[in-house]
Amino acid sequence: MASILRVNTITDASSNNSVATSVLHNGTSKAWVNFNGTGTPAARDSYNQSSLTDNGTGDFTQNFSSNFGNVNYSLGWAGGQHTVTWGLYMGYSSYGLTTSSHRHNVENPSDTSQDTILNTLLFIGDLA
Repeated sequence: MASILRVNTITDASSNNSVATSVLHNGTSKAWVNFNGTGTPAARDSYNQSSLTDNGTGDFTQNFSSNFGNVNYSLGWAGGQHTVTWGLYMGYSSYGLTTSSHRHNVENPSDTSQDTILNTLLFIGDLA
């Protein structure tokens, strides 16, 4: 039998540092992924991702296990490629934004699409 704990505020053991449960719920990541985008792309670890689609060089789609309530969610991205030293690729295009998936393209400093070893995405918003 499942139990439900209903509280309005969470605090530490000394009754300091209180925070409303709504702040915790609204401010937490609802989906994230860390994946290798070279060869056959594969997630190293993820949350709320049902699958990863390789659409071509540097072009990927994250498919969510649980849909977002709307397309107004926020995301953060970082990626890199090791050649001689690690370099951060800042070229990033987000398109194909839906409640069930997010499609993006990674570009190198020359604005050319490229598969990268390290890709991390973080999604924050309301789930359906």
